[in-house]
Amino acid sequence: MTCEEFKQRFMPLSRKIYCVAFSLTCNAQEAEDAVQDTYLKLWAKRDSLPDVSNAEAYCVTLAKCVCYDRLRSRHIATCDAKPEYRLIPDDCDIGADIERKERAANIMHGIAKLPEKQRLVLVMRDIDGMEYDEICRATGLNETNVRVTLSRARKTLRELFNTSGNDGN
Repeated sequence: MTCEEFKQRFMPLSRKIYCVAFSLTCNAQEAEDAVQDTYLKLWAKRDSLPDVSNAEAYCVTLAKCVCYDRLRSRHIATCDAKPEYRLIPDDCDIGADIERKERAANIMHGIAKLPEKQRLVLVMRDIDGMEYDEICRATGLNETNVRVTLSRARKTLRELFNTSGNDGN
């Protein structure tokens, strides 16, 4: 496969690959890195790509595998700590820790239900800690739109947790 053929067939799928990567990582930078890794793997396999009948499905599957590999390798790196660092301290409240993890999982599930633009702005601001001007540059929205989108996303999450009987605490 030539460079031009590769560009014509696979580069238009970059937005789709990014969306898949972002939905799995919930982090813009991680998603961008996963997209780059996906394209590196595609390029390395370019000689066998003409046989692929559904380029979009192939790319999405490859992007998922890349994300899972990245998440797994990050988990392994944290698990390789020395044993004394893995001991549970005496003052650790496991019940509270489990509750925090459940709340975090519920919040991430709620964030995943948001419309794409709201989810992206909320993650950039509240999780990644980006400033408004950075979000504006990344999304192409003006600051007023970013603030309104963020407000709507937060309101939707509050309503989601208030109607589900969970106060978000």
